[in-house]
Amino acid sequence: MRNFKKYALALLFAGSTLAVQAQSKSQLEQDLDNLRAWMRQKSTQADSVTRAEWPTIKQEFRNLTHSLDENTEKLSEQSKEEYKTYKNRYNEWEKRNEERQLVDLDGEELERWELAMTGTTRIASIKTANLRNAYVKLIDYVREHRRGWSLRDWEYAEFVFGELNTRKSEVLDKLNNGDKIKIAALQAEFVTLKKGREAQEMYKDMRDKR
Repeated sequence: MRNFKKYALALLFAGSTLAVQAQSKSQLEQDLDNLRAWMRQKSTQADSVTRAEWPTIKQEFRNLTHSLDENTEKLSEQSKEEYKTYKNRYNEWEKRNEERQLVDLDGEELERWELAMTGTTRIASIKTANLRNAYVKLIDYVREHRRGWSLRDWEYAEFVFGELNTRKSEVLDKLNNGDKIKIAALQAEFVTLKKGREAQEMYKDMRDKR
């Protein structure tokens, strides 16, 4: 009887341990799900976050990854690789943005770019109904003029784009689905056009070093 009690207690202890481990693993997978959703949400803004937004972005990432960093070994191999990919992507994003934030822009010149790209110097006050048209105007301007832009010109364009993205985040709940879809497509196009310029610069650098 005594041996039976010991056996039962051992099974109970083992069961409790497995339950705790399963719960821990489940929570970690949920943390990874939350990070995945956050990365997806931020992907269209990756190269357009303004100086004022950046501290919040960094804090959000730290909060989302705190538990994952401490318990990475408990993740499955597939989840570990996924988490590593997200961290690398974020680190590259952080590096680009912090380098960009070091650039000082001239106030009067910035207003000229704001007016040319969106039709107003008061981007923070654009009405919800006019936001889609502001993005259309901005992308039309980029398509028409980007081939002659210097890297400095791109800094101004990116800043204006970031201001527009900030305004979008403020009125997101008021946008209809059609506008959300159109704006997301235009945001993606801006990032693609910018990456095209970066690719050209890399090719030029490689050619010059030969």
